[in-house]
Amino acid sequence: MRRQLVPTVVTAAAVAGVVAFSLVASAPIGSAATRPSSAYAVSASGQVPVDKTPYVESVDGKQKSSSALELPDNPLLDVRAGTVTAGNNSASVELLDISVGGGILGQIPIPPDLKKQCDALPATGANDLPIPDIKLPDLGLPLPPLSTKDLPVKNLPDLCKLLLTPPTSLLGIDAVNVWCSGTKGGIDIGALTLLGQTIKIPSTTQTFSTPANPLIALTVNEQTKNADGSFTVTGLKIDLGNGAQVIRLASATCAKPAAAKPTPKPTVRPTPP
Repeated sequence: MRRQLVPTVVTAAAVAGVVAFSLVASAPIGSAATRPSSAYAVSASGQVPVDKTPYVESVDGKQKSSSALELPDNPLLDVRAGTVTAGNNSASVELLDISVGGGILGQIPIPPDLKKQCDALPATGANDLPIPDIKLPDLGLPLPPLSTKDLPVKNLPDLCKLLLTPPTSLLGIDAVNVWCSGTKGGIDIGALTLLGQTIKIPSTTQTFSTPANPLIALTVNEQTKNADGSFTVTGLKIDLGNGAQVIRLASATCAKPAAAKPTPKPTVRPTPP
């Protein structure tokens, strides 16, 4: 009877060995970051969606770069060139010549009544004149209906100047450079013009935002410590129409590469007696 039990015992041991092997092989691996280092130049959501482009990520810590910037045909955004790089807990983005809403303001017809007010501006006291509330025509952009009071101007002379001698774009930026290394990062933004006016970006490590406006609002140097331990720096977020269209420029995420998977060691099967 005992001889008949031996094969059964061996079989059970072998099965236990296989189960042990399976448990070792499928055991969870450490607490590596769930996302790799990555970078992208442009993305957008809204009526003109743009997937992250170009986009790279470094799962193993090896440096990867791309300059394959591709934007769909659209009346909203134009970027001349962009390069993104991601590596071992580091990432960077370089963008050149960005234009948002190019030529749009030049297409706005000036209402006759407003034209008369602009032509008759007094030599003194004009800065105290209120801005008339005049509905603007469709600008061909993904924006809700706007009026002259939604434009970021302070008084009637500013409004007249904006409409009579419109700038080439809503927003123009010479260059945006973003980098991160570990849990630190920074940005460098070249000349930035909003509705033809130069905006001075403070040299600070903190996030900077322009005052809220129904037409356009900017958030500069947006830094985020993510729940998985990674760190993200976004150079510029452009909000058009109170969220109707959101554009993100130059975003870099730093994370440690995933730890190498340990080689499972099979359990030695017992030798039958």
